[in-house]
Amino acid sequence: MNKNAFDQKLDEFFRNYQDSGMKKWSGFFLSDHTVKISKSNIERNTNYFKKSEMTVDKISEILLDSFCNHKLISLQLKDLDENGNLSPDIKGFVEGYYDQETIIVSGSKLSLETINHVQIIS
Repeated sequence: MNKNAFDQKLDEFFRNYQDSGMKKWSGFFLSDHTVKISKSNIERNTNYFKKSEMTVDKISEILLDSFCNHKLISLQLKDLDENGNLSPDIKGFVEGYYDQETIIVSGSKLSLETINHVQIIS
């Protein structure tokens, strides 16, 4: 079998080629990893303040308006995390009602009793 000059050079190159493996990607990994760690630290160290508590009737009224008019809402839950802090507000659209006491906001089922505050964003 006769090889042309290009094939011979290609064979010679790969016979002596040393791949640096993951070393060439480490710079990208480190910068992406650093950004994620910084973002995680910011989120973890952010304190959310409790908004005024609303009645279930008022919450239901706002949620129904949001559902009927496809308005974006922001809602704060009463639940605290393991450190005793409030979670970030949930932002989304009311997609429907699961039953009389449970709504679906952007794919998540939420009990009306767990909602502290709700407001329409747009």
